[in-house]
Amino acid sequence: MASNSNGFRTIGRCALIAVLTVLGQSPANADDWPDKPSLVYAGHLIRAAGRPAEKDRTLVLSKGRISAIHEGLLTPAELGLTGAKPRIVDLRSAYVLPGLIDLHVHLTTIVEPGEALRTVTLNSADLALIARNNALKTVRAGVTTVVDLGTGRKAHEAAIFALRDAISAGRVSGPRILAAGSPISPTGASRTARFAPAVNGALEPQGVCNGADDCRRAVREQVKRGADVINFYNSGSLNDAFLAPQTLTAEEMSAIVETAHSLGRKVVADGHTAKGVNMALRAGADIVDTVPWPDDETWRLLHSTGAVFVPHLQAFRVSFAQLPPVRRKNEPPVFERLRELQKRPLSAERAREEGVPMALGSDPGIIRHGDNARDLEDMVAMGMSPAEALAAATTTGARALGLERHIGALEVGMSADMIAVDTDPQQDITAIRNIRAVMVRGRLQP
Repeated sequence: MASNSNGFRTIGRCALIAVLTVLGQSPANADDWPDKPSLVYAGHLIRAAGRPAEKDRTLVLSKGRISAIHEGLLTPAELGLTGAKPRIVDLRSAYVLPGLIDLHVHLTTIVEPGEALRTVTLNSADLALIARNNALKTVRAGVTTVVDLGTGRKAHEAAIFALRDAISAGRVSGPRILAAGSPISPTGASRTARFAPAVNGALEPQGVCNGADDCRRAVREQVKRGADVINFYNSGSLNDAFLAPQTLTAEEMSAIVETAHSLGRKVVADGHTAKGVNMALRAGADIVDTVPWPDDETWRLLHSTGAVFVPHLQAFRVSFAQLPPVRRKNEPPVFERLRELQKRPLSAERAREEGVPMALGSDPGIIRHGDNARDLEDMVAMGMSPAEALAAATTTGARALGLERHIGALEVGMSADMIAVDTDPQQDITAIRNIRAVMVRGRLQP
């Protein structure tokens, strides 16, 4: 029975990839996919955040990776590549730097009225096309790697895994996607219960577990379905009537992290309150996400564990701006909580003061897709230097994912994930607003 189920899942994913290939942005010609050497002329090359720009560099790309970096703007003949007829990407008037990494996106969601209804009316093919459109907006904004943290719905899983595979194979354009599929959560804390019980039951959230052994099973099932990372909810949601301080036991969290790590997956702990966040850190989570209500122990644990903190600066700012100007009777709990948070410094400000590692996680679905990098402007506004903000979106994000040898910098042997802008973003972070070119795995994006 399990074998047949896996077969149907494979067939369904292949069908979705076929839809994306036909309707998506496919490569215009063979040169769009890096099967042969390419040269990138960088007028100013920033190899990694915090390093000064190097003037006039030639990057040689082969099979999607950087095979050499030379001083000067060298011709194919000077490099001995005349027979290969390499493609040339001329960015000699631009600043070339590593592509951005966003550790928190939801590519199947839209910031428009009716999102709740779409949850129950759209199928996985519909969501795959929505995600493909959002992925294009994302990559055009300079984000070359994203972590999609899931929604808990089966249709989402099928859509996001299909899009990830289609992009990886070069069938459609978009950022590299690491997908959680569905978050791991206990019964009653899946953050999907927005409808009548019968409707919620029919939607069948994935990743539900109760007890340590069952949570090990849930992680294994999630990896079997295709998860690149594991996400679990350590507290209730801002939208809940009652915001549970901790949703999983210490034993359950430890089981989730231990099992994920044994299967080579990094773990994101998504939650709000100090009790749940701190327990997740003790359990060994690699990334803690959102965290509007930390305490002093949160910072001590972040220092001692080396875990990375992912705030949502823009998402909170956008949410504050959408609050009704006057408090109303019987306001939803989320309004009351946001008003309380609005009166105090965001936890990201304390994180900066404490010097804990901070990465970009912009939360599109709350903000508009394609606005991801505006979080970097918020980081600078709260006191980080532009270089520190860029590091949060490149080297720190790569390290959090265990991919620092592949992405987050531009060095020989690393993936050719790069962006080009007109001026030095380490002097003025708003330079990231105007992206001239984007490359993912050596392939120029449309």
